[in-house]
Amino acid sequence: KYEIQLKERDDVIERLRDMKIKLSTKMVGESLEQHCENEFNRMRASAFPNAYFEKDNDTSFGSKGDYIFRESDNQNNEIVSVMFEMKNECDTTSTKKKNEDFLKELNKDRIEKNCEYAVLVSLLETDNDLFNSGIVDFSHRYPKMFVVRPQCFLPIISLLRNAAHKALKYKSELAAIKEQNID
Repeated sequence: KYEIQLKERDDVIERLRDMKIKLSTKMVGESLEQHCENEFNRMRASAFPNAYFEKDNDTSFGSKGDYIFRESDNQNNEIVSVMFEMKNECDTTSTKKKNEDFLKELNKDRIEKNCEYAVLVSLLETDNDLFNSGIVDFSHRYPKMFVVRPQCFLPIISLLRNAAHKALKYKSELAAIKEQNID
């Protein structure tokens, strides 16, 4: 009985390996992009009614990120903007990439597209405890740069937008106090 279960399990594992090998690297990357887009769209109506999250198709600067998130207030003033890059890699890919291999280009894309933040959503370096621990701040290397796993995709958007909203509220409160002191 156990031998049959082991054989069935081994067959399932082998089928999954074959399926993964047959996926092209582009398809694997696109599946991560599709996952993130689906997660965002699932929450768009309730959590992000004034947000824009779409593919970056502008190659006028020579390169592009994967997605751009922008949120505006009711007067159409931008509150926060994020350039996203999504990276995934098959186990069979001959050249294993590191997350840091993509940060310089992501920062360049962030600047060219006038985004405040840059986030790499990555499944690279699967055994790296640093990246498996949650949101990783790379601001020491590149301004306003983060690396996250897909499960932290929505939390990083929420964190950045909530910080932006609080900064705006603080600025308006400070302006009101200054106005009172002038009178």
